[in-house]
Amino acid sequence: MSATEDSYENSSVLEKLNEAIGKDNVTISKMERLLYSHDMAPLPKEAQVAFKVIPDIVVRPKSIEDVSAVVKIAAEEGVPITPRGASTWGLAGSTPAFGGILIDMLGGMSKIVSIDETNMTITAQAGCSWKQVYDAAWEAGFLLGSYPSSFPSATIGGWTSTSGIGIANYKYGSARDNIRSMKVVIPDGSIVTTGFERVSDNMSGYNLNHLFVGAEGTLGVICEITFKLTPRPEVLRPIAYSFESLDKAEGALCEISHSRLTVLHIGFSDANHFKMQNRAGIVDHEFGSIILVALEGYKTVVDYEETVLDEIMERNGGKKEAPEVGEHEWEERCYEFRCRKVGLGSVPGEVIVPVHSFAKMTKDVYELMDSMKMEGAIIGIMADRNTVMFMPYYVYNSESMSKSVSSLSFDYQCGELAKANGGRMLGGFGLFFGSTLSQVRGEGYKIEVGIKNAIDPEEIMNPGKLLGMETRFGLSVTPEMLGFGMSALSAFKKIMGKDKNFEKKAEAYDLEELEKAKFEQYKVDPLKQEKD
Repeated sequence: MSATEDSYENSSVLEKLNEAIGKDNVTISKMERLLYSHDMAPLPKEAQVAFKVIPDIVVRPKSIEDVSAVVKIAAEEGVPITPRGASTWGLAGSTPAFGGILIDMLGGMSKIVSIDETNMTITAQAGCSWKQVYDAAWEAGFLLGSYPSSFPSATIGGWTSTSGIGIANYKYGSARDNIRSMKVVIPDGSIVTTGFERVSDNMSGYNLNHLFVGAEGTLGVICEITFKLTPRPEVLRPIAYSFESLDKAEGALCEISHSRLTVLHIGFSDANHFKMQNRAGIVDHEFGSIILVALEGYKTVVDYEETVLDEIMERNGGKKEAPEVGEHEWEERCYEFRCRKVGLGSVPGEVIVPVHSFAKMTKDVYELMDSMKMEGAIIGIMADRNTVMFMPYYVYNSESMSKSVSSLSFDYQCGELAKANGGRMLGGFGLFFGSTLSQVRGEGYKIEVGIKNAIDPEEIMNPGKLLGMETRFGLSVTPEMLGFGMSALSAFKKIMGKDKNFEKKAEAYDLEELEKAKFEQYKVDPLKQEKD
């Protein structure tokens, strides 16, 4: 089908959608459709040549039945479907590859359905933010397990679809470990219940929760999720420890993971991160690096765990910071990229390595960043006792197209470093890195393709993602082609001038803030005063 607005104005697809879910919930407005053509990391204009990233129709369902009706119409007409939440990801997982119908779950399916205090569960629609669900559970006397660092805006359906690593992953596992059941609309429009709302799914038979979690919307549209809860803790205590440099924290992290401590969360941020945060006016202090550890439970237990933790950190060169530092970093745990406040964009990466490779991986990322002459920092999370997720990020100026495009190779090169350090590539694949899944899974990739073909034989459900990369012209991008392209971009970036975008923007931002401060203090407009 044509991507033009006119071609859909009198189409049977549009007519059927209007009748099924109401004309007010369907749009072909070009301006609105453009808003859905990218996620957190805007795609270069060149990507619009290879992929049809602008949807042809946007629908905003209000119920599971609405979603089912939309999917049935898409199946009948052979139109691609792209489910979308808040799109806080950066790999174009919720951006269309071939146009078609985009299902905006955030627009009409963002309600808490119920809280079952007896069986300790909460059920919510997929368009709910994690903060919505977390706060509702907390108010009812419960703690929701893990959630993404973008939880104020990220939707439960979106992060569940990527099976991401996030806050409290260390103690409570990833999204799939906290799900009792889901309601999912599969490609023929059927509504499937994947588990049991009141009890666990520990039995024979393929676990349907695990099948759809992490599928990146390629097997069905997640519409409703029931999470198991834990009684709200008496104390939740974040504690910050500083280290001279990030690599020197490896000993402490290894000792914690081999101890009997079961902390709620471990996060880390390097000196570059704090320098940028400082220049953006978010913090008024600088550290070498910070390891943030959160404890939760009964006060007496937390007090004891803090004592043990202090001893471990001291043995490994860590300095305990004032309580307010830990509190501040905990409050900022969901706003890692606020250095963008100065007027730049930032792109995060995600790679996984064993904890004993922490120091080596840290040094390797810094060397890569230096060789590519980039401005960036390293932050991350301990995913479990032996797994560390590095989230190195870089800042960029979208006005410099050559540098912005060539910088995209940084994430790929970080993945190569992770493999060299005993880990693996990205936590997700999306459109950008779909061609690499075959390398990550090996022979298991054939099984995953077989599952996709069995459930979605017409390949209408978020096509072009996760299982491979194919352009709108039918050209398949192989792992070798992607690797060659990324290596070329990386080499190009290395011969370009050193990035100084943040430095320049921060200076301009500082001057602007200084002028504002003067105006507030003296109630005098410095610019007017200068003219006078």
